[in-house]
Amino acid sequence: MALRSLLYKEVRWLRHNLSTVVLVLIVLPSIVALGTVAFQQVIPRDTPVALVPADEDVTDDEMTAMRGVTTVFSEPHSYAADERDRAMRALTREEVYAVFVVPQGVLDRNAQVTVEMYVEEEMVPYEQPSLAIASILRGRASSVFPADVGVERIAVGQDRTLSEYLVSVGAMLVTLLFAFAYVPYVLADEQRVFRRIRVESSLWELLAGKFLVLTPLLLVPLLAFQGVAAYLDFSVALLSPGAVAVTLLTFGYCTAVSLSVMFLTRFRTVGRMANVAILFGGLAFSNLVYPAGFFSPLRREIAKANPLHYSMVVQRGVSLKGQSAALYADYLLALCGVTVLAFVLLAGTVAYYDRGGYRA
Repeated sequence: MALRSLLYKEVRWLRHNLSTVVLVLIVLPSIVALGTVAFQQVIPRDTPVALVPADEDVTDDEMTAMRGVTTVFSEPHSYAADERDRAMRALTREEVYAVFVVPQGVLDRNAQVTVEMYVEEEMVPYEQPSLAIASILRGRASSVFPADVGVERIAVGQDRTLSEYLVSVGAMLVTLLFAFAYVPYVLADEQRVFRRIRVESSLWELLAGKFLVLTPLLLVPLLAFQGVAAYLDFSVALLSPGAVAVTLLTFGYCTAVSLSVMFLTRFRTVGRMANVAILFGGLAFSNLVYPAGFFSPLRREIAKANPLHYSMVVQRGVSLKGQSAALYADYLLALCGVTVLAFVLLAGTVAYYDRGGYRA
């Protein structure tokens, strides 16, 4: 075959697979680039924090003044003096990442007061930034407040290493890879027998069989992670009932989405590339590792609207912090709702694929 004919063949392939080419050459590199640009920021400026009066004597003016100071490096949320427990609960649930207890007298000249800053030991990526924030607050307080204001950073929870922290993240990452890469590949490999399956049973029975087999199979990598963690003497409980439940739930709704993409694109290459794009987008914008708002307010809002963010919060809270799954009941209920919607989407795409007929 002449070179001219081969070139024409390649051009024709590119034209017929334009959507795949755009995904691979434009969309994926853009997602990766946007994800990496964010890491140039070292000190967080938009992470949510809680401001709590030390007692009823703290005035509104003192709270407003402290809010103005903390706005420089965070998004402050105010709590009442009798809501300290609620603020600490928000800290555990990653609704806020620091709790500042504001004492009376920050606006009194010649007074000596101390602001208590509570952070979680388990949020390892926030450890160094929180030390920097405490230093920044001391410097700004001395120039803004008439009083001599000190800052005491108090770490609550159990001390964790970065490796322990990343083990829980790694387990979630494997779950996403399993859902968006492995399962679509397995089903696409069986597309050639869809016609026979349609005669002998149905696509729904095929999908039910896949979920019944592959969902428990996800426990194998979890066992591997837990085995390594035990060998290294890491305090991570990936196999606790709550952690397993949220991991399997995450696998369920992610797999439903990835298979919906495959049925919608009729198992063409563009479907696999679209799933890779969704995977990269989820990893880049769900804040699996860093606190929500660490990079920008836009990234914070995207993360807060992403179910993967809450899956990670619950899994980390149960497996790394040792919290009860009941503490995250509303998050789990919302994730169940997302799972139902994902399977409704899957049902719609299967019906669409069924109406179009099967291709060998």
